[in-house]
Amino acid sequence: MSTNLQQIEPEYIYVTIPAEYICVYHRILAMLADYGEDMLKDCKASCKDRNVNVIECFNMFNAAVAARKLSKDKLAETLIKYIKAKINQIYKGHDNSTSFVFPIDENGQIKAFVSCGERPRFEINPDDGALYEHKFNNGFDEHFKLGPEDESTDGEDVTPPVEEIGLVIDFTPEYHLVDGEYKPCGDLVVRYNGEYIDPNTCIIQYYFDDIVVLRFNDVTGLTTGTHNFKVVVTYNNETKIVNKDLYYAAIS
Repeated sequence: MSTNLQQIEPEYIYVTIPAEYICVYHRILAMLADYGEDMLKDCKASCKDRNVNVIECFNMFNAAVAARKLSKDKLAETLIKYIKAKINQIYKGHDNSTSFVFPIDENGQIKAFVSCGERPRFEINPDDGALYEHKFNNGFDEHFKLGPEDESTDGEDVTPPVEEIGLVIDFTPEYHLVDGEYKPCGDLVVRYNGEYIDPNTCIIQYYFDDIVVLRFNDVTGLTTGTHNFKVVVTYNNETKIVNKDLYYAAIS
């Protein structure tokens, strides 16, 4: 069976960027436009410090988006603050932000006029506003709100992000239905020096309500109440412990 394809000429290609990062992203685009030709001439062999910083900002922005996607929120926040400070350093405190139009839905149908200052401002026409409300079932506060920690400050020292050192573990407890019975389980994440580690390469001990178990889903006969999940992980002669509580309501 053949498929007929129709050629189109889209005005935008939709790129997924956290809304609170949009002004940083646009400042990077403006910076690349300002210094792109100079970088092309300068970086054939080596780059001046300024051009190295421009490239570093672009790469670190992508790292921040990736960290946010992986729920590494503290790292993402540190990277964004570092990028803002670097851009301010390159422009000597001058705000290179401009107003621009950007699509804000997955189909590129709804376009917002974005004004950048200390906080981004998103404005759309009333018809698109109704469509936006229908698609996302809430207003702009949820999607585009910035907190005080996102504000850019001028003149502050630029400190590179601090890398994770050693063993870091996180555990999300859950109750899942297994063979007709709800049992405890969870999602264990292990990192060492910032790199994700296969839990199977670690020595792991599990405790449910302070009783050692081979694995959480070996527990039967759950009772209504708050239960404690404890995970002890040893890797490369380093041990970390995580404790999490989760309420369970027995289903009659």
